[in-house]
Amino acid sequence: MDYLLLFGACAFFALQFVFQKLFERRAKGGMSVCFWNILVSGAVAVVFLLLKSGLPGRVNQTAFGIAALYAAAGLLCSVAVICAMAAGPVSGVGVWCLAGGMILPFLYGVLWLNESATVWKWLGMGVLALSLLPAVMWDGKPDRSGERLSARYVLWCAVVFLTNGFVSVFSKMHQISPSAAGEDAFVLTGSLLRCAAALALLFGSAALSAKRGAKRPLREAFYDIGRAGTTGKLFAILCGCAAAYSVMNTLGNLLSLRCMNTLDASVQFPVLSATVTVLTALFGAVFFREKLRGLTVLSLFFNIAGAALIAAPLPGA
Repeated sequence: MDYLLLFGACAFFALQFVFQKLFERRAKGGMSVCFWNILVSGAVAVVFLLLKSGLPGRVNQTAFGIAALYAAAGLLCSVAVICAMAAGPVSGVGVWCLAGGMILPFLYGVLWLNESATVWKWLGMGVLALSLLPAVMWDGKPDRSGERLSARYVLWCAVVFLTNGFVSVFSKMHQISPSAAGEDAFVLTGSLLRCAAALALLFGSAALSAKRGAKRPLREAFYDIGRAGTTGKLFAILCGCAAAYSVMNTLGNLLSLRCMNTLDASVQFPVLSATVTVLTALFGAVFFREKLRGLTVLSLFFNIAGAALIAAPLPGA
């Protein structure tokens, strides 16, 4: 039953990338659109958590500070994911996102918390790092526009790697803190801060547009987000994509947290990472007709091999 819940979490986490890609395909470019997405998805998460647990208790200063860092990393990660998906396939974004969520907290635990790590875990992390390269490499000789696309894709994937890694680091920092707040309270505080930051950035964007002579700056920031002009139907679709992303992410987290009660973390997180990476690539092929290139398959192989070494070290290690 536990593994069924875990694979359910994997499916939800992989589907969140699908809805972000659907959003990116219909929305126009620009940072204000990314902030709009963060505001809507964050608001959905806040409503869900309030309905689930009600108003949280008092959050102390330390927990609030960590929640602010967690929110900032999550906001930057969401922006980077949308920008990366505009420049390349979903599969590579998934590989870099999940690898960052494993490698950075591992290094944080070993280097700052003096956690022990076997040679097999180090080897697994090394193999996992190898999966990053083929995920952003291109088959054949790309044309000049393809080269620019590849460079932009690698840059945004690197930002995804770092920011999602820091999301995991700040989560772990909070969980081990003597001043830790309740889990729901921490996530809710982070979601509220992320929404507040996105709202402030949207108003800032509108103010800049007004200075440049825009006639309806607030409409541009909060409504005109469609790639080919925003109609009421398109606006509803974009809201639905942002909300669906939030729901998938929340359900994935809830199922994953449920598994923490009975499954060893050294097994849960590698299995989660490898499975989500594979499902993300498969969903990209099914929903967006992204070709499963040889380099993509090689990246997935390294990812699965790395996760297997981390989760199941050899006897006697």
